[in-house]
Amino acid sequence: MEQYPQLQSVKISQLYLDTTYCDPAHAFPPQQEVIQTAVSIATKAVFANPDTLIVCGTYTIGKERLFTAIADALDCKVCVRREKKHILDCLEDSHIDKLLTLKWKEARVHVLPMGQLNYQNLYDHLNQFRPTYNHLLAFEPTGWTHSKKTLALTNLKPRINDLNGITLYGIPYSEHSSYTELKQFVRFIRPEQILPTVNNGSAESRHKMQLLFKSWLSKDGSGDTRQTALNNWLSRT
Repeated sequence: MEQYPQLQSVKISQLYLDTTYCDPAHAFPPQQEVIQTAVSIATKAVFANPDTLIVCGTYTIGKERLFTAIADALDCKVCVRREKKHILDCLEDSHIDKLLTLKWKEARVHVLPMGQLNYQNLYDHLNQFRPTYNHLLAFEPTGWTHSKKTLALTNLKPRINDLNGITLYGIPYSEHSSYTELKQFVRFIRPEQILPTVNNGSAESRHKMQLLFKSWLSKDGSGDTRQTALNNWLSRT
């Protein structure tokens, strides 16, 4: 974003900011690093057991970068349900179009609704494709899976670890900007006013975010010090 010519030397009076993750607890890793980690996990799993089926959870839209990266690495098709394909067709993305199929047995990567990523549903899904596949590796990609215990992607552990052939990872992937990215962008843009668009329903929440914005835009060099104190205060409230 900072490389866009349109944003160079331009004054922004009002910035409408997606504040979904405007909380220091949501300083999850950059999206590309998360994708690379998931690709690494998937390729290692298939190398260790070629009879591994990959499942990626999605919402109505989003997560395309993740499941296409895995499919590219494994040189395979991606199967989605018909209603999902109708939505993806609207993107008019030729690369995605080439990967997609509606036939489950043609693809090693299956895309399922996020709400279906639990042990029983995944176990039932795997059973439909035995004996071709005897292991299912699933990814639940959402920023809400991030925690202080998994600040480093190297510490990522599966939520379900090879239980009757099912392995499920929650990975901190989101289409929304992380706390760190929001802070970096605001410091780059330096708008005159920031209007939070998410989690702004209460005066207390809006006040906390405005305190964060003020600390990010500090010009006297004390912003990071005040930020630490503010983060400590926010974690107690």
